[in-house]
Amino acid sequence: MGSSVTGEAAPPGASPADPSGVPPRGPTTPDDAMAAAFRARSAVLAWGSPPRARRQQWAARFVHLARRDASALARLAIQTGGLCRRDVVADQRAAFRPYRTGWRRTPQVRSDKPPAARVVSSLNDDAAPLTHVFRGVLPALLNGDCVITAVQPHAVPMVAYLRELALEAGLPGDVWQQLEGQDRRLSWVLTEHTDASVTACCTPRSAPGSITRPGLFVVRKDAPLRPAVRDAVQTAFRTAGRHCTTTPVIAVHAHHYDRFLDLFAAEARELEERARRSPETVLSRLISDHQMDAVEAYVRRAVEENARVVVSGDALAFGRHAHGPVVLRQRHLDLIDAAHVPPGPVAVVAPFTAWSEVLWAARGTGRHVIVHTTSPLRQLAPQFAALRVDDLRLVRPTFTLRR
Repeated sequence: MGSSVTGEAAPPGASPADPSGVPPRGPTTPDDAMAAAFRARSAVLAWGSPPRARRQQWAARFVHLARRDASALARLAIQTGGLCRRDVVADQRAAFRPYRTGWRRTPQVRSDKPPAARVVSSLNDDAAPLTHVFRGVLPALLNGDCVITAVQPHAVPMVAYLRELALEAGLPGDVWQQLEGQDRRLSWVLTEHTDASVTACCTPRSAPGSITRPGLFVVRKDAPLRPAVRDAVQTAFRTAGRHCTTTPVIAVHAHHYDRFLDLFAAEARELEERARRSPETVLSRLISDHQMDAVEAYVRRAVEENARVVVSGDALAFGRHAHGPVVLRQRHLDLIDAAHVPPGPVAVVAPFTAWSEVLWAARGTGRHVIVHTTSPLRQLAPQFAALRVDDLRLVRPTFTLRR
């Protein structure tokens, strides 16, 4: 993969006064967004009219440059994006794997008429910045579209670096533009003045105004316990809750509940100790003081409502916005209000005895559900059909099934 997380390559255009290579700028205004959309519409015909083979040649150069600078991109993701090394490596693997051959596929035959002018918007997912670009932005550019990406301030250096690599590979400047900010006003303007969205999955949970709900993790009575515990630790605490597939709501069958909670708490404490010994290695940082306050406020409120703190992670000393895992025990699954669980290293664990309790809980969680079980997919998948769940993953002892 060539994506070591150490290296000395400097961002394109970097200078001693500007180590990230990103010119200083202020938050984007609605007028800036409208101007960006106008520039994109002026550029889209020139970009989309030539044969797709030319854009494929550009994509090949862009992928090559990104692989060449994978170390510098990893360092930016850690230093400015707050991701830990484990999450950076996972992001680079997911980003580069599909484009070993995928973007080389022969496209369908196109008509001779000029393509419809399409300008698309995207919200950068700072939990997986490379994956968002390679699975969202790059396919749109290959199709001849122009892209406007809204980026949170702390993630600007990473996306700016990738855009500079795209320009170095030969992309015209107005074909992919970057706007700083992801507030609701900017999203509304982009929705009005663009034709589509290429946000890779859900709206990032850490984006201001996001209504994305956390995922649900289920351990059924027929599930092997230890693999479920290991998977739960990864999915609950990855990327400090920024990714849409983070699953802080954990429902465990009463048959396994006490043993699961003991093992899960021990794994969470070990994760925090490893983070203290090796900063920036296994835990990503929260993105702001506001998110840190939201985590602390949620824990206090949950305790007032009779939840029990099993692991009381707190702010870690090794870096700003670094926070240890928090594990809360709820007596009943229906006491968890998923809408109020903050993006962060928080896991709320509750028992269930009837499968109907899980289906009821899934009404309040997000589109991603992970179920550890030995039951067949054909038996469980139809039961989620009436809910908002459209990404159901069944983890069995030897393999994983997805709907």
